Amino acid sequence: MDRRKLLQGLGAGVTMSFAPPAAWAQAAGRWVRFESPNFICFASGEEVKAREEMVQLERFHALLASLMPRSERSPLKLKVYAASGNQQFERSNPGIGKTIAGYYDSSAEQIRAVTAPDRAYERQRNMKRNIRAMDARVVLFHEYAHHFLRANSRRAYPRWYNEGFAEFVSTAVFNKDATLVGMFTSDRAIWLTIGDWLDIDKFLVGGPFERDDTSMFYAQAWLATHYLYVKPERAAGFDRYCIALQEGGDPLASFEPAFGISRGDFDRELKKYKRDAIQIRSLLPNTTDYAATIASQRLTAGADELMLPLSYLQSVPPRDYAKETVELVRKEAQKHAGDPFAQYALAHVDVWYGELASARTQLDALLASQPDNPDIQHLSGLCDLRMAHGAKDEALFKRARAAFAKAHRLDGARAISLFRYVECLLAIDGEISDHAIDVLVNAYKLAPQINALAYVTTQALMQHERWEEAELVITPLSSSAHGDDERARALLTAVRAKQKPEFVFYASAARLSDEFE
Repeated sequence: MDRRKLLQGLGAGVTMSFAPPAAWAQAAGRWVRFESPNFICFASGEEVKAREEMVQLERFHALLASLMPRSERSPLKLKVYAASGNQQFERSNPGIGKTIAGYYDSSAEQIRAVTAPDRAYERQRNMKRNIRAMDARVVLFHEYAHHFLRANSRRAYPRWYNEGFAEFVSTAVFNKDATLVGMFTSDRAIWLTIGDWLDIDKFLVGGPFERDDTSMFYAQAWLATHYLYVKPERAAGFDRYCIALQEGGDPLASFEPAFGISRGDFDRELKKYKRDAIQIRSLLPNTTDYAATIASQRLTAGADELMLPLSYLQSVPPRDYAKETVELVRKEAQKHAGDPFAQYALAHVDVWYGELASARTQLDALLASQPDNPDIQHLSGLCDLRMAHGAKDEALFKRARAAFAKAHRLDGARAISLFRYVECLLAIDGEISDHAIDVLVNAYKLAPQINALAYVTTQALMQHERWEEAELVITPLSSSAHGDDERARALLTAVRAKQKPEFVFYASAARLSDEFE
């Protein structure tokens, strides 16, 4: 097998379960699970509005796919939780800021986006022509653009483009007669009008910034990306610039050879573009009937008060942060004895924050009635894996490995199950085998947004001296918008020097996330 090709396409044999487990959809609760070709959404508000948001998301996905065409894409669907009201939203992430209308969360155990339409501080009906309200949809589009870019590119984009691209596309509007791209929000317009313009070198390097500088950075990043999309000659220079960065070039020294103009000239062009009438691109409308692709299923009443607290705990926050939510889940689950969703939530709490023996009992009962539920199979594997780490028990590691393998067979897009499968392999074999690397690479292709997975895959490839592939994996993370740039840059430096680091399995199930690296 051509090892480089491992990172260019997707593995075969992927199977997807379109409908949620039947046992989770018997009683009439408030939450409805929607599924479309690229998203799984949970909403407890008006079903008509939830379906419309799903249609908007699919149209946005199609727009991004047209801007970044690719023959194969990961079948992983982003989970989106739509919170109704402040209490629901705060339960999804206790302590979250009052002005935040949505966020994106990528951890070793889940990737999710949470949106709060009621928190938007601007409404489109109050906006002037060509100005896009900074509402929950714009925030969600921005975060999904980051998610999409990470999934579909192995380039080392500069930070200003990572943020600028997300800003540029996030204001897209899908009308019946056209798709509008390139509108600005009032906030970005204000900063571009009265803000202190950032020095071009500081902008190109991407920080560090003070608070006001960060707002200005986002505004200039939007402007620079907007400019690239209307100036083909600058877009061509940007492509050359990214290639130079990919090869380890300095972000300042590489600029003029790639763009054919000095950094100062580019800065002056941006300032002139700011003063001119900024173009809003009008594309042909997307007439696909996405509404017909959406399936829905109402969940049990056990999900009513547990959906968002469980979603928070599935990211495995530190014990001190999780304490109140754990207590809430236990209290609410007790009100719904026999409800499969409540049973699952309680088992999850015990796997990470309670007694593993209790979790094992609950999971055995759930598996007896739902042996083909991939979520329960994965959680069962986690229970055995955590027990195995504590007892150093090879039989438990093997049982956990079997559970993760079955979870992946039931849902071929479960990168996290493949990741945990490899954790079991390493504990059993005591070495990084070719099989372990192949599984890691396939998991990475499914979910490159998971930092721990990228770190572990990079290190495994380095141990086998597969330097070129290791560089492809870690390079995008070295300039990510919200990632741990310093760790990624250190790994990238080691890859280019062909130096093997001490292998660390980041986000091991043996410990909680306050100990995760």
